[in-house]
Amino acid sequence: MSEFFSNLEFFKYSIACSVLVALVCSFLSVYIVLKRIVFVSVAVTQVSSVGIAIALITGLNPTPISLFFTFLGVVIFSIRFSERRLSNESRIGIGFVVASAASILIVSKSAKGIHEIDDLLYGNILAATPFQIYLMIGIITCIFIAHFLFYKEFSSVTLDFEMARTSGIKARFWELMLYLTVGAAISIGIRTSGNLLITTFLIMPAVNGLLLANRMKNVFIIAVTTGVISALVGFYISFYFDLPTSPCIVATLFIISCLTFPVRFLKKNL
Repeated sequence: MSEFFSNLEFFKYSIACSVLVALVCSFLSVYIVLKRIVFVSVAVTQVSSVGIAIALITGLNPTPISLFFTFLGVVIFSIRFSERRLSNESRIGIGFVVASAASILIVSKSAKGIHEIDDLLYGNILAATPFQIYLMIGIITCIFIAHFLFYKEFSSVTLDFEMARTSGIKARFWELMLYLTVGAAISIGIRTSGNLLITTFLIMPAVNGLLLANRMKNVFIIAVTTGVISALVGFYISFYFDLPTSPCIVATLFIISCLTFPVRFLKKNL
């Protein structure tokens, strides 16, 4: 433990990055799981990777390119087509596999090749820079302000889209705004955290919250708390055992999720 704290100056930006990603993605995971758009978040994450891959091969700034591809994917996946023979899930699935193949094909032409594919999948939190941290803080602040000011609209389109539309809320618009906030969170974290960690934080924290709490406020609190704790504990485990950071955080969050089930069982039966 003392060795970890003695190296804290070296890891401070990496720890800040993992906590910020955990904070915003865990918060948004509640909307994603309740709205049952897990596959959409996975597909958008992969589309964002295409932007990162293009930036890697061209030497351009990955953040604006990733944002562009992410928002493009969000707009496409949020469109509701009336064609009955092609379900939305099929369209999203096609987008996912095409984006996966495209990102691998693009980075395969790079001199680094496999190393950059690993960065796309697992990220490189240890390479987080002060500029990335400040950018993340700015965008995350905007996301939380938007959700604070328009909580009613976001929660309405999440819990019951048709009811929100009949009650006078511009459901299509606010659904798109929800997708855009998810896309923004993915874009700012994908370069450092990678697909694996981003996808995990967009799913598992909400599961913990929904299993342990009945009120929305408590669901958000539990989701964010478990996400941040898993980021900190997983980071320490990766340092102590010299293991990859992102998989360690994912494993820690999974263990926390496994402990949630007996707690829920005891809560229901006692």
